[in-house]
Amino acid sequence: MNAPFYKVFLINFFAVLCFITSGSVLADYIAGEEANAAGDRKTAFQEFYTAAKKGDGRAYGKLGSMYLYGLGTEKDHHQAYIWFHMAYLNGEREGERFRDAASSTMTREEYFSAVKSAEAQRVKQKLGKTPPQSIPPGMVK
Repeated sequence: MNAPFYKVFLINFFAVLCFITSGSVLADYIAGEEANAAGDRKTAFQEFYTAAKKGDGRAYGKLGSMYLYGLGTEKDHHQAYIWFHMAYLNGEREGERFRDAASSTMTREEYFSAVKSAEAQRVKQKLGKTPPQSIPPGMVK
């Protein structure tokens, strides 16, 4: 096979593959927005969860909110903390504030468990180096 042809073929192949993959991620997030607007919180939760697991940063804060307020799922401040932290690391301005709000009801042990889980999720999501997470007032290591 001709080397320049092969190189062009590979570049085009991977471009198409990336386009197809990003479309499915986009579809999950949009389906979540549509379900949420229609009041179908359970479907919205499932779609945002799928999009977040696929790395769609727009879904991180949405998923955190659903866990924080128990929309479409049980309230889970541990999971809310994790997903708000992912949103914060992805550049969502309010992520840090909501992450800290989620931790405000946690015990010391729950907080440090959430921090550890958030770090594990950061690695899975390949979000780069994490800034240090501040310890809420009243919690000492």
